[in-house]
Amino acid sequence: MTIEPRMDGLPVDCQFLTVRVPDGHDQTQPIPLRIRVDYDNPNCFATANGKRVFVEREWAEKSMLMDTEAYSDAIRRRVEASRLVKATIVENWNGWITCTGDEDDYFDSVDSLLERYADRAAQWKTPDGEDPTEDEIKEALPAWAFCTTEELFHFDIVDAVENYLSDNHHDDARDFITGWDQLEKFWKSWSAKQTNLTSYFIDYSSIVVIDPERFAAELVDAQQYLEGNRP
Repeated sequence: MTIEPRMDGLPVDCQFLTVRVPDGHDQTQPIPLRIRVDYDNPNCFATANGKRVFVEREWAEKSMLMDTEAYSDAIRRRVEASRLVKATIVENWNGWITCTGDEDDYFDSVDSLLERYADRAAQWKTPDGEDPTEDEIKEALPAWAFCTTEELFHFDIVDAVENYLSDNHHDDARDFITGWDQLEKFWKSWSAKQTNLTSYFIDYSSIVVIDPERFAAELVDAQQYLEGNRP
């Protein structure tokens, strides 16, 4: 009897393998398999880190490519370019704006945004260790920014109580709760007082142009990038 050598160093967790189910297979029975070692003719390919296995070499290579920093940068660049190209320019916007959507990057006006970014740019150093010039600081300022959406205080107390009852009590629990009208009346009055709470969220569909000339150049660059890097 010939005993095939072990695949030492290549452990496989069979719980995460999937196979194509043959047509007509009895769904009440397990599918018999035979895993055979062939050193001359590989029938599957693992990624270089050994975490994923593919039948075709091409897909193993693609999977490895997706793990690279260059691939991540290309995806990010494409997303950013797509957002810029698709966004609607809003004239006379007087709401909050943001460039990144980070929590510390929301501003109530273009002036406050430019002031913050100018302060940041002024703290940078050139490759020669020199302070940036006024022109260099100006070039570092955003040419445009995203608009935002506004979220006021809104909480459905009745829905919250019903969810609580559904998760923690029996099916008819709602019928045993009294004072619904009083609760809704109180909650409506209390909610109306929460006028100081307003949150803003980045709106990728709308932008405000700050520097028309540089914005036009960035828009052309984004369009050319998308045209030359079609998926």
